Amino acid sequence: MAPVHSTAPRTDLLIANASSSAVDLARWGLGLALALLVIGSVALVVMLVRRRRRPAPSPIPLPRETPAPPRRRAPPVRTAPARPAVGFAGGGLAVATSGLVCPTCRTEYSGMIYCPRDARRLVAPEEMLAGARSAGGMCGSCGRAFEPGLRRCPHDGADIIPAALYLATRRRRDAAPTGVMAKVCPVCRDKADLSSRFCGRDGHELVVVN
Repeated sequence: MAPVHSTAPRTDLLIANASSSAVDLARWGLGLALALLVIGSVALVVMLVRRRRRPAPSPIPLPRETPAPPRRRAPPVRTAPARPAVGFAGGGLAVATSGLVCPTCRTEYSGMIYCPRDARRLVAPEEMLAGARSAGGMCGSCGRAFEPGLRRCPHDGADIIPAALYLATRRRRDAAPTGVMAKVCPVCRDKADLSSRFCGRDGHELVVVN
């Protein structure tokens, strides 16, 4: 009869080997889990440190308002000193005033355009001093004065003679202003003194108010 071998020792050996392998596997898994945990913790700490070290984002700069350019002050207006106008009366220099002068009789008037004595257009005293205006000629009939160059009066057709000759040979006695506004211009209806002959506004011959 053959001897019977028992399988119990082998089974125990297998069980012991399996248990040992399971323990080793458990230890290895636990070690791996601990290693992963440590690595994750270190990574988390590194991220927190980096976040703390990052500078805070700078605020978005607001657009600056450009200041308005300074207003330029207008240069001061320089007024030239008033120069007294030199008047003429009776052919000679008179007291300095601001009127206009007749180039023919050299009489100064204020507020008029034409000479009430000879109907010549008045000019500034500076033109007389500069010699820009000549006495011109005068009508031997009506006594009106004109610029140089005319030979006959356009009003009555009489000959025009030099003003100096007229004043020397037919110089009339100038009447002083009476203060009586007894004459009127037939064109502009402007009243004038009784001693005036022509309108100081338009040069027409005055008529006596009826």
